Parts: sequence; structure tokens; C-alpha cells
Amino acid sequence: MNAILAKLLRRLIRSQLQRSSPQKLLKLGEKKLLRSFHRAAQFSPAYQTLLAESSVQASQVRTPADFAQLCPLLEKTNTFRRFPIEQLIVANTKLADLASILTSSGHGQGGYALGISTRNQYNSTPFLIDLGLDLAFNVDSRRTLLINCLPMGVTFQSKALCVANVSVREDMACAIVKQTGHLFEQIILCGDPLFLKRLCDYSEELRLDWARYKMNVIIGEETFTESFRDYLAASLAINLSDANSGLIGSSMGVGELGLNLFNETRESIAIRRACVKNKTLLQDLMGDISSQAPLPTLLCFNPLRTYVEVVNRDASGNGDLVVSVLDTAAPVPLMRYKTGDRAKLIDADHLAQVLQKSILGLTAPALPLIALLGRSKDMLPGNWHVDHFKQVLYNNPNVARECSGAFRLSQREDGLLWEVQLRLDCPADPMLLADALSADLVLLGKEGAAKVHCLSYEKFPYGKTLDYERKFVYCSA
Repeated sequence: MNAILAKLLRRLIRSQLQRSSPQKLLKLGEKKLLRSFHRAAQFSPAYQTLLAESSVQASQVRTPADFAQLCPLLEKTNTFRRFPIEQLIVANTKLADLASILTSSGHGQGGYALGISTRNQYNSTPFLIDLGLDLAFNVDSRRTLLINCLPMGVTFQSKALCVANVSVREDMACAIVKQTGHLFEQIILCGDPLFLKRLCDYSEELRLDWARYKMNVIIGEETFTESFRDYLAASLAINLSDANSGLIGSSMGVGELGLNLFNETRESIAIRRACVKNKTLLQDLMGDISSQAPLPTLLCFNPLRTYVEVVNRDASGNGDLVVSVLDTAAPVPLMRYKTGDRAKLIDADHLAQVLQKSILGLTAPALPLIALLGRSKDMLPGNWHVDHFKQVLYNNPNVARECSGAFRLSQREDGLLWEVQLRLDCPADPMLLADALSADLVLLGKEGAAKVHCLSYEKFPYGKTLDYERKFVYCSA
């Protein structure tokens, strides 16, 4: 496909998505779901075994309700850890057609899982990436440089923008910005929170003037708080309240399911930031959510690409996030796959009513929405969550500037211990920084519930240096 035709097709798809309602898109996705299910049931030896063990015959699944009621839940332990890859791949796949393999991080339970693509899928990847970037950043109409700082061999392919795949090298990223940034109308940084923190600190040492460029950020790998978004915005000269300024948004992918399955938009970010100040809006949106719960991340998804469920729900509708891949060319079809995240589906009609009632001038996204509540393992005793500590760490920019962003939470006999790593060559007094963080914990309503220790970069016991190649473990098992 030549560049002009690809651009016209992206424009057509963008127009169709923007004109369609979330409800209509969900209905179209349901039709694709049944085709994807029956393909998996017919051609995947592993899935045939799982269906038989659940006493499910493919002919019984005629509707999405049948699918949700009858079909087993999948996860790493009963797929990638149980079956050899030959049984997970559909039988009509030619092995010579396999083009790429992406592993999961290995961070969750069950070890590694694999995302495998055929040559046709691999060749279509640039178009799909460009479509997503155009929806978020208008890359078809703006000369764009994307600097990819994601680890683990995750690379970007594009035919609409210029890409620099530098991995976790802050020096290379900053050198590219300084030497070529002025050639582009906008720059997109892509990375995880810990490395982006390092990148900002390093650029400050270089006195890199980010205000010269229109900066945008895509954040992946883990959840983050609004205090971190504020910190990044201040570092990169982004005005979060100006629609014409840059966008700082999160993207969530699962290695075995696909990259960028869920993402923030300007509309979803505005709603989330409004919930920080307006607890009534948050309550109306999420239902009976605990006042001690962390702020959920509001993410959109394309129901023509994935079928999304939330199972094992509590009274407020919060439960385990389950995703089914709708691509009928996928070599490994994963149906009702648990990602390990907690989430809630946001009904589009309910969202519209809540936003109208709020009189805050907020707009609903064009795509369906979920509220992501973080990983199940990030929940801690005493109604704590890892995101509470991420929030406090960046509440005070002066304190955050002296930290690396890494910390470890561990349960001790006398309560929760929060050990915070200071940045390299930090000149500040660790005791004073610990007192400042403790004071912010009190403001969060958690007085006396956690002890805070600030440790020098070298004395932080959970890896004396950060290589940024692996997902960081914030809490001990």
C-alpha cells in the first residue's frame, strides 16, 4: 500500500470511528467475536482441549451471552505454561508464514507468554500504528518524530512519521532531540514512568530546553498518577489545560494479546483529572468506590479489535479484566484471556448522563471506556495500593526531583515499610525527604500506617542500579 492510499484509508477509518457510537461499535465487535471463537474452536488443538474439559461444544455458542456463560477463562498457567506452542498455534497456520515473536515481560504469575504474528500481520503493523498515532496526535498532518524508549526489544514501525528506536538510553534520546528536534512540528516520547523520570532528570543536567518543541508522551508498562503526569508536564513544558499543547497519555498492551489495546484520549484524561477535584463525579462514575481506593485510569478500546469483559465483579462492577482477540488471522487465538488487571466497564449511556449532570463541560470519548484499577497484586494490606505511594512520591516536585522514582513496599511486623531510592548524587538530607513524604502520607489519610526510609542510590537494596530493561517490582510478595 503506497503512502497516499494508506493516508486516505486512515482518514476514512478515523471518520467512521468518530461518527459511530460506542454502542454501535460494540455490536459490530460482537459479530466478529463469534467468528473468532469458532475459528479457535475449529483449528486450535489447545483450545479444543480446554473446551472439552469444560464440556463445551462449539455449536452451543451462538451468542456473546453463550460465549461468556460457557467458555472457560484462559490465563498463562492454562495456556502457555501447559501447552507446547505447536498446540496453541492454529492448525492451518504455515510455520513459514510466522514473522515475529514478542514475549510478555515475565513480571506476572505464570512466567512468559508469547505474542506471535504472521507476515501479513507484521506487514500491516505500520498502518495500524500510524492509525492509532493519527487518532491521538494527528501525525498525518504534522511532521512528527517519535522517540521510542521502551525496553525489551519493543520497536515501532511507521510509514507516516520518523522513528528513533533508542531503547533505554537517555543520552541517545536527548542527543536526537537536541540535534534534530527542530526539524519536526512535534515530538512524541514513548517509555515507562521510571525511565521517563530518568530522562527528565538527565535532560535537566544538560539544560535541554523542551519548550522549543511541541512535546507529547506515550506512557506504557505500568499505571501512573496525576501527580506524575503533572511532574512530566512541568519537566517537558507541556500545558495540560491547553488542548493545543502536547498530550501525555497512557497506553496499555499485553505482549501475548497485542500492543496498545487500551489508551487514554484527551477526553478520558480530562474526565480523570476532573475526578481528582470532584469526588461526586468520581462516585457517580464508579459507584460505591472506597474513599481509600486509588484513582482509576480511564482507557478507551476499539471493540472491532478486542472483545472486553469484566468477570468476578463486586457490587460496584469492579472485577477481573478479560480480553478476547478478534483478529481471525491470529496464529494463537486467545479467547477470554485474563490479563491480571482489575477493571470496570463504563456504560456509554451512564457516562453521558454523569457528564451532563456534572455541568463541567466534559466530553465523552468516541470509543468505549474502561476504568483500570491496576494489577491485582498491587493491592496491599490496610486498603493500601501501590498507586497511593506513586501519588505521594510526585505530590511535591521538589521532593520528587531528588528521587529516582523507584521504591519498595514490604510488610513488616510493625507495619508497612516504604523504602525510597534517591537519585544518583542526591545532595538532599534523606531524613528530611523521608519526613516530607511522611507528611504527605498523613494528608492522604494514612497516618502512622507506613514507615518511610529514604536511601541513597547506591544503598537501595533492591538492585543497586536500575537497568530499566525489566519491569520494576514495587512491592515484595
